[in-house]
Amino acid sequence: MKRFSKAMALFLASCLLFAGCSESGAGGEETDASEPAAPAQAEAGSAETEPAPEPSYLDTLEVRDFGGGTFTIIAQSTESRPNFYMEEKDGDVMNDAVRDRDLYTEDRLNITLECVGLDNRDQVAKDVQNVIQAGDEAYHLVFNSLSAGINTLTTGGFLLDLTSLPYLLLNSSHWNESMAKNMRFYGKQYFTTGPISLSYFITPTVMVYNKRLAEDFGITGLNDTVLEGKWTVDRLAELAAAVSSDTDGDGDMDSDDLWGLSMEGTFGNSLFMAGGLNTIEETDGEYRLTLDSEEAVNLVDKCASLFGDRTLFFDSLNGDPINIDIFREGRAVFLDCAISWVITMREMEDDFGILPPPKFTEEVPAYYTACNTWLPSGVGVPMICSDPDRTGLVMETMAAVSQELLTPAVYDVTLQGKVSRDEESAAMLDLIYANTAFDLNTILDFGGSSILLRACVLGEQENYVSAYAKIKKIADKNLQKFVAFAKGE
Repeated sequence: MKRFSKAMALFLASCLLFAGCSESGAGGEETDASEPAAPAQAEAGSAETEPAPEPSYLDTLEVRDFGGGTFTIIAQSTESRPNFYMEEKDGDVMNDAVRDRDLYTEDRLNITLECVGLDNRDQVAKDVQNVIQAGDEAYHLVFNSLSAGINTLTTGGFLLDLTSLPYLLLNSSHWNESMAKNMRFYGKQYFTTGPISLSYFITPTVMVYNKRLAEDFGITGLNDTVLEGKWTVDRLAELAAAVSSDTDGDGDMDSDDLWGLSMEGTFGNSLFMAGGLNTIEETDGEYRLTLDSEEAVNLVDKCASLFGDRTLFFDSLNGDPINIDIFREGRAVFLDCAISWVITMREMEDDFGILPPPKFTEEVPAYYTACNTWLPSGVGVPMICSDPDRTGLVMETMAAVSQELLTPAVYDVTLQGKVSRDEESAAMLDLIYANTAFDLNTILDFGGSSILLRACVLGEQENYVSAYAKIKKIADKNLQKFVAFAKGE
């Protein structure tokens, strides 16, 4: 995990000085402020001075003075879906990191950040659309849900091509690299995400397991299985199927019974991406959906056969959080959910561990983590942008600072220290965040193909090949419409 840069260390030190903190001399005595302190002298035979740390990217990024002008960001931002600093949560590590990020950016560029946080993602999209249609530059940056906000702003022509902005390095580690790969067409990219959005950190879809129940049913060595590359859909299904039972004896399997796996619809999208597959591919400048490829059909059919039995695997469907309640109340060994839900389980009575989504086969080279596109992690710039230089530099600065401040706060402290509860789960988080990915079809759902895919992966809908054939024409047409838009036609 990347640590603080020299610039960031100096910033935090200045904050302490501003707050009135002072250093004490040896033995607790204060140094004489009237005389400059003498440089420390190395003692004979002492170890050599440690080499200076490598320069931070921030040290190479241009510093400009924007004269105290206001830079306005509009976002969906709530307590459970945060993007902005909240005074009422002062003292919370993540919340304070956002404040420090903003203060640093304001000081470095001499700007004033104005944060407009709304509860409703639809209202965020509506407000951005309205001001642009009115020819107004009320907002300079927008954070919103990718699947319910950023998508419509993009296809409606309300967002700027981010590659046109100076300073932005969208394929770097302080932006999500899958965005530059999966959301760029003919060199144009209209939205992105990354550490600049606090909600980005809670989007990964993971597996959690109840340690008490796992021990009761002899399920051991899960972390070793993951590290050995053997955590697969077959292994998950085998372990989970052996647990489910009608514990209340009423002859029906429902939410009051014991389940090996409690899941919901988006798990279908997660399993598809964890299989190392993309829903869209490009060949010689031509784009097509891959949902009827041999690899895709094999994955869908196999996963449906594994997870389609509703007497063995609970599926809440339509986002009903009952699947979360079943796990939280100790009636399921495994659960798929976004990190946003994991954070709510801090007070869960049973201890739990965290795992990446399972691979399709052991041959898949890595654990790929699908990210929830309904959380407000999407980042875009309104079409009306009078000062691209300022917008690009502010965004790049905030993104770089966010990686250094927010990443340690969320990852090192909150997730590893409070949620994962053990060092083994912390190692799992390394794997989870190493390959987070976003899928364009999950965001835009061409012809309803993404919803169909996830339903068929989990066996909620049968006859995948024929069902997809019925919507293939409209799905392809919608994809090509988006491609033409991106191309500027």
